[in-house]
Amino acid sequence: MKTLLLFVAMLTFFARAPLAAQQPPVEIPDSEYVTVNAAGHLELRGERVRFWGWIGHFWLEGHLRDQYGAKPDDTPEQRAAKYKKMCEVYDALAQRIADTGFNMVRYWNDVDFNAAWTPGDMSRSDEFGFMLAALEKRGIHVWSTSFNNAGFLTPADAAIIDGPDAGAWAAAVAEQAGNSGRIGVRGLRQIGWDPRSQEKFKRTMKSAADWRNPYQNNIRLGDNPQVAVWELSNEEWYFAHLTRGDWQTLPKFFRDSLLARWNEFLRKEYKDDNSLRAAWGFLLDGESLDRGSVLLAPLASGSSARALNDANPAAIAALAPAQQTLPRDMFNRARASDVVRFFSDLHIAYKVAMRDYAKTLGKSLRLSPMVLDTGDGFRMQSVRLHEQGDASTMCSYLWQVAWDREQRRFPFLSGLDEPPRMSMGIPWVETARIPGKPFFVYEIQQNNPDKYRAEFPYRVAALGAVQDWDIVCFHLFGRPNDPAEKAPYTKQLNYSHGGGGGGTVEGVHYKNDEIYTSAMKGAGLFFRNGFLGTADKPTVMTFGRNSMFAPESADYGKSFGNLGERITATANRYGLHMRCAPDQEGDTVDGPTVDPWLQQANPMRPNTRIEHDWQKGHIKFDTPQAVSYTGFFAQHGGPVVFQNGVTLADVAIVNPPKMPYPMSDDERYVSFTLAAQDGLPLATSRSVYLSLVSTSFNNGFTLNEDNVARGDPGHTGRPFEGMNLGRAPDGEPPVLVARAGATITAPQLAGMTWKTLDWHFNELASGIVAPDGVLSISAEMPIFSIEFSR
Repeated sequence: MKTLLLFVAMLTFFARAPLAAQQPPVEIPDSEYVTVNAAGHLELRGERVRFWGWIGHFWLEGHLRDQYGAKPDDTPEQRAAKYKKMCEVYDALAQRIADTGFNMVRYWNDVDFNAAWTPGDMSRSDEFGFMLAALEKRGIHVWSTSFNNAGFLTPADAAIIDGPDAGAWAAAVAEQAGNSGRIGVRGLRQIGWDPRSQEKFKRTMKSAADWRNPYQNNIRLGDNPQVAVWELSNEEWYFAHLTRGDWQTLPKFFRDSLLARWNEFLRKEYKDDNSLRAAWGFLLDGESLDRGSVLLAPLASGSSARALNDANPAAIAALAPAQQTLPRDMFNRARASDVVRFFSDLHIAYKVAMRDYAKTLGKSLRLSPMVLDTGDGFRMQSVRLHEQGDASTMCSYLWQVAWDREQRRFPFLSGLDEPPRMSMGIPWVETARIPGKPFFVYEIQQNNPDKYRAEFPYRVAALGAVQDWDIVCFHLFGRPNDPAEKAPYTKQLNYSHGGGGGGTVEGVHYKNDEIYTSAMKGAGLFFRNGFLGTADKPTVMTFGRNSMFAPESADYGKSFGNLGERITATANRYGLHMRCAPDQEGDTVDGPTVDPWLQQANPMRPNTRIEHDWQKGHIKFDTPQAVSYTGFFAQHGGPVVFQNGVTLADVAIVNPPKMPYPMSDDERYVSFTLAAQDGLPLATSRSVYLSLVSTSFNNGFTLNEDNVARGDPGHTGRPFEGMNLGRAPDGEPPVLVARAGATITAPQLAGMTWKTLDWHFNELASGIVAPDGVLSISAEMPIFSIEFSR
């Protein structure tokens, strides 16, 4: 009887959870899907929509997994209780995502889409299915990464395609797989030209598309309108793998099949050896189109003589006996350009084939945008690839730390003291914005620890407005905290770091970061509502075949030719779109560009609503619906006055005792936003958000300033080596917050009801805005935000 009662209770919880009975899905109108409209932007129900995205995992971790994860010997009562807890955790997480201002989740998942499951079994599918429904309940869309978990290739997959080479293929896979017996499909270097590998990828995509979710009317994932974006792969960087010769380590079967494709490419282009020799100037001994023995060289990193020996012993024998690689300067530019063009064409053909197949797997896959890959930034070939998809996408990460003791704010760095940029030298996210297509930022973040990190979301929103982006996704939230705790997100900030990449910090987590999240929510309101407008007429750079197939474009950081150095400043000042035109020889530019060696205008105002002043050290947004100021108030020279009559004055920062790197009176760095949450002008808005924050650090945190000064982060030094992550003594808070106070005058808010909320959305105080619209905000209260309603 007890078990029966628990089962009844479990069904009762189901009824309260966002779960519909299992039934055949009803026909969903096309208007419920996120699509690309004629203007090249995202549309939902006939209106343009922008997404401010959260990235993270849905899996329980640490003590949550230990306490609440299902175990084989659990009793029915224990499983029911754990399932109830799982639902509570994910429902609370979905609510927190909504409360902190996000309307999209780019999820990381590890679901076996072929495994049977049922609601309540607490499998990965169960967690994933429940979380999707919890997000849907709050109107939150998702960016699907489900094709990244593409399964494995094994020798038995030779039967996918019948043919006389099946045995040789199986032997090659066995050789490549080694002791594990299998190879991850996403990591296959031969997938671009091997039909069996591509067919296996198709089958795993179909498994993901066919996966049904009982929590959402048993809908197939491939039909689910909640999925706003599909990606074929994450950071496959396939062109880079090809040009640097990673394929040279594959078994001979796959090397030979690639070389056969290369020779076929040349035969179509040049017909015979005489034409090929005339175009290239010379052929190596033994190279011949008739015999299919033309070497696939040169490569960006040099071609391995050992890897190519089986294909053409005579050609290799003609080289110096000690020659182990074939350097690029051994060949002329025409031959090297043909190699680049071959690899670019191969890459596109593979991606287009996967795209076309995926589009057949469901209504969401057919209607909603698909990106063909992410990453591989600052490559013209990425622009060309994204032109074949429904949208283009790129990412960026910034390590905001000074490396020279003479820098103004050593050991930290503020991007508000210099012209705007979203990179550490070589631009990524400023590239690949293609005319007539939406642009998605699949990942973006700066490091933490950073004293001035509150500015970063506003810098992102500014560039996103000028470039007219459609999606921004912030990496990384991580896995959920336990909502049953008294203060579940009052924990240390994550400063985790690794030694790779020149000692760059991996502290890109914002789960427990009150200051940063408050600023992100404010910046998100500007972006999601389009308050900041766009560039009037973005400059368009069109790259011809001389640049597209330039040998140096195979080297990282060498693409885009002479125009490359103008990308960052031009994108921020005028807006910058890019096209590839293999039918034209040279590059053309339509619109103004900014020469980086010339003095740039200050303040930089890409339009009337955005001001980046790096002499005063601020970024300012000024619109009828929302206003914002982030910067060094001590440098401003008086109150910040906005065109709609709102003013920010009397800024004061209160540092708690033992504050690492306290905010000085000479800085008074503050981030302020007053924004309508319903998109209306402030005077008529019924819901207004206010954020006023400065900075925070882990209790006990210190940097090793000698290491900071050793070199440029991410390039030559390891600036974060030897830092003390901090640990609060018993009875002290894990994070020390420098609170901001100010006097804000906003006549538009007169008569509105206000309430102050803390980091856990508990109400601290409430009242009515006085007729004069003056608000005195104390730096003594732990305020995350102030909410106004009318």
